[in-house]
Order: sequence, then C-alpha cells, then structure tokens
Amino acid sequence: MHARARSMAVPVLPKALHGTCPVCGKSTRFLGFKENLRESGKCLHCRSINRQRQIAHVVREQHGLPSLGNFSFQPGFSIYNLESKGPLHRALAKRCDYACSEYFGAECKPGQVVRGVRHEDLQSLSFPDASFDLVLSSEVFEHFPEPYRGHCEIFRVLRPGGSHVFTVPYAPGSDADDVRATLVNGRIHYHAEKLYHDNPVRLMDRLLGWRTVGKMEGILVWRIFGREMLARLAEIGFEVRVHELAVPDEGIVGEGAIVFVASKRRCDR
Repeated sequence: MHARARSMAVPVLPKALHGTCPVCGKSTRFLGFKENLRESGKCLHCRSINRQRQIAHVVREQHGLPSLGNFSFQPGFSIYNLESKGPLHRALAKRCDYACSEYFGAECKPGQVVRGVRHEDLQSLSFPDASFDLVLSSEVFEHFPEPYRGHCEIFRVLRPGGSHVFTVPYAPGSDADDVRATLVNGRIHYHAEKLYHDNPVRLMDRLLGWRTVGKMEGILVWRIFGREMLARLAEIGFEVRVHELAVPDEGIVGEGAIVFVASKRRCDR
C-alpha cells in the first residue's frame, strides 16, 4: 500500500520556524536550517533535526499521540531503536519497554554490551522472534551490503501488527535500487563513485567500509534505494506505507521528507 501524507511546498530556506517539536513534545523554535534541510533546523529544546522529527511525527500519528507532550504508549508496548544516542532516543527511553543498540564490529558477539551499549548486527539480530511492537531506524540500511537480510530480521523480531518506521536515501523516480558497491568473497567491488556518510557514533569495522575523511570518519553507502525496495519489502511480508511530509509547524520542511512504515500483518507469525 502506498499512501501520501499532506504535502506543502516551502519555496524559501527558512531562517526560523515556530511550533511544536514531535520529538520532545514542547512548544519551541527551529533554528539553523541549511541547504541540507534533512540534517539541520535544530529544536531549541531537544536539539532534534528535521529528519528525526519526521520519524517522531509518523510515530505519533500512527499511534494517535498528540504532538504536544511526552510519548505515551500502552503498558507492555515494546520499542527497539537502532540508535543509542540522540534526542529521539532520549525521548523514548523512559516511556516504554525500550531496547537500543549500535554496531561495534564483527569481533563482537550479538547482544554483547560494549561500553554500556548493546551490540547488534542488523543482518543477524540476537533478539527472539516477535519481541517488539515498533522498530525505528534512520539512515541505517544503506550502510549494509545486504540490507534486505536486515529487513527480514526486522520482520522476524516484530510482533504481529507491529511496524518498522524508518528513513533511507530514496530516489522515488528510480525503479531499481542504485547498487553502488557489492561484497564478493569478502572484497568490496565498487560500481559507482565511492560515497560516504559521516558517522561520529558507530565504530564500524572494515567490512562495512570505514575510512578517514580528513579528521572525520565516514561509513560507506552501499546503495540508494528506489521503488524496488517497496516490492522487496512486500515479498518479505510487509505492508508498506510511504509518508511524504511537510509540516512546518513541527519543523518538518523541504523536499525528500519521506518516512516509510513497514508493518507486519497480524496474521503473520
């Protein structure tokens, strides 16, 4: 299923916006918008950026929660977040049955705690089947050589009726994924110019493409997703909704504000 949320054009780069932040649930201002709108426009209170507010908006909308106030879920509601830091992590961590993780390298065992943070490999999660009602990820799947193995793992650990709310680099005009690199017999083969994203949190091993970019570390982008992703998620068993957002009074502006909701049907076990 492909559904579109309300859409509004924002023709001029905003200097500041006033409204309610869906991450911290407070009346606030959104400041510091830059050319890369997805990664800018921080909330004055929680410091969330545009992309993080997009996910929070969809989570609140999906579960009937108002944008003002803390997240409030039913008792026993369980969330797994593929990030262990940041404003959304802090907003959710004390509001439900909550788990989070990072990836610290192939030498670590699934479920191992590294410097106080759980290690998980998205392509082989250690959680039991049907563990979570909601899984969250933001700009994660493009950094794995086999992202659809990761989606299969998310499907496995979701409870029937649960959903994965996520963002990835997405080209809606492209039928196929743009596969920029593949892993063959342990070696990376490049099919396009190397592309790296900054990642100051995770300590990724060489398999996932770490390199040094000046004084910053970067992580390899293996693919940019196209409409192929929607078909492959459906093959796994997900029902997929695509939310194209523009909600200026929540600090959500700019082209490409796209959030995916992949839900596991209640009859699937």
